[in-house]
Amino acid sequence: MAYIGRGTDSISNVEVLDNITFSGASSYTLQKGSANYVPISAANILVSIDGVVQANNFSVNGSTIDFGVAIANTSTCNFILHYGVGLVTTVQDGAITSTKLGSSSVTSAKMASNSIATASIIDDAITYAKMQDTSAANRVLGAASAGTVGEVQIATSMIADAQVDESKLKISNAPTNGYFLSAQSGGSGGMTWAEAGGGLEVADQWRLTTSLAVADAFLTANLEQVDTAPQGSLGSAMTQSSGVFTFPSTGFYWVKANAQIKHNANTRQCQFGIYGTANNSSYAALSLQHTYITIGASGNTTTSLVTDTLIDVTNVSTHKVKFYMAGTGGGEDLQGDSSVNATYFTFIKLGAT
Repeated sequence: MAYIGRGTDSISNVEVLDNITFSGASSYTLQKGSANYVPISAANILVSIDGVVQANNFSVNGSTIDFGVAIANTSTCNFILHYGVGLVTTVQDGAITSTKLGSSSVTSAKMASNSIATASIIDDAITYAKMQDTSAANRVLGAASAGTVGEVQIATSMIADAQVDESKLKISNAPTNGYFLSAQSGGSGGMTWAEAGGGLEVADQWRLTTSLAVADAFLTANLEQVDTAPQGSLGSAMTQSSGVFTFPSTGFYWVKANAQIKHNANTRQCQFGIYGTANNSSYAALSLQHTYITIGASGNTTTSLVTDTLIDVTNVSTHKVKFYMAGTGGGEDLQGDSSVNATYFTFIKLGAT
């Protein structure tokens, strides 16, 4: 059945807006229900001020009405009416306010692509939980180019100087001063601390400080360390007690003995040697050197004996060395001096291979 009555273009609608509280200014905000209101035009509004109806003597821009002159704060706004013609089929620009939107009414499907600008995001609002995991392994989010962020590999320039220490490296054992990092084979991978291969790690020297008459005996006293700052990476040296020398660490050691012997009689036999033990008790000759010397009855002769050996020290608690002297006929002296090396002993640790 057809509609009988006015056409939709002849139906009027009137809206009563909130009264304005004048403050001495010329422009004010139009509102309805305390929400900003945008009229169709200035010609659609009637305003009563102090009982006088105002029409077409003001302008409207959005929801702002401007009377062109200051309205005293003593004046009273009696009413504001907005007249519309016909059914409203098109919403005016700026007419929909946030109060007109229901909760959760704006979905992602209603938002245009690339519509959210950087300025619309508050500082520190994006957390890791709101970021997609990177797709490539061993990558991080960083500056892909000026002004953008993307998946990038960690470059050397991203690491501050002197920031990578031992705790940040994958190492299988505890560090030792002087060791170097070596690639580790096997399933665990990473690196391991190891002794440097080849070269010398400890060079230490001792000497006899007082001359002794040669007899079948071990040297037990008057021994002093010559090199108080041994070379090499271990930073420690041999120690001795009553002529028994203790190694600072396990490994291969080259031990060398230089003996200076003074003779004051005819043909004599002298012997000098290095003795060692692996069980801290039973000593055996590791290296011996001996000589026959013939001199005149009234003369003195000084002879040097040199002997050396290689020792594999597997336990510093049980592997020990000491030095032995022997002579026949009497009249021989083993020379010692506290200022020069007359009779002396050298210990050199060989680097690991």
